[in-house]
Amino acid sequence: MIEETMRTARKIAVMLACLLPVTSQAAEPDEDTGRFGVALNTSINGEVYPMRLVPTVSYSVGKTQLEAGIGLHPFIRKDQRVLSGEFNYKYFPNGMDNKVSLYVIGRASYVNNARETFYPTTYHYLFLNGGYGLNLSGSGKAYVGTNVTAGAYSFARRSANPYAGFEEDGFMDKVGLNLAFQFNLGYRF
Repeated sequence: MIEETMRTARKIAVMLACLLPVTSQAAEPDEDTGRFGVALNTSINGEVYPMRLVPTVSYSVGKTQLEAGIGLHPFIRKDQRVLSGEFNYKYFPNGMDNKVSLYVIGRASYVNNARETFYPTTYHYLFLNGGYGLNLSGSGKAYVGTNVTAGAYSFARRSANPYAGFEEDGFMDKVGLNLAFQFNLGYRF
């Protein structure tokens, strides 16, 4: 199970690395040299039940902000183990230092949900979402924001359950649509 999780994590890391050159196209190099930041995102997803708290680090340059974080799951059942990670790409067409800054967001999320019940089952979810959001900024460096995204997801399932509805599935065997909401507090240095 750990080997499969590591293989999946490597695949996601390779996909994200391939997307990084695309993000540099949206950056305007003459605006600034970039700045780091931190944020606390809450993600509520229509497919995976627990609300996630995702502390992230961010890097902003021009009109682009990249965020990466590891999910914390304080609201799960005792028989669950949930691990997750998230990568966000935000593009602010009018800049991000305004009092109200609108943005377009692309999000890739990975969630590993293991349930230790009578028949243990492990799910590996991959979510690819896009949507719109808005940040409200008081001081220029601190901000509060929200966004809504829609997209596709797939999952791999491994289960010890002998019933036909719980047979093992691989990634892309089943694909679905989902809706997600996110609230965040952040600070750019």
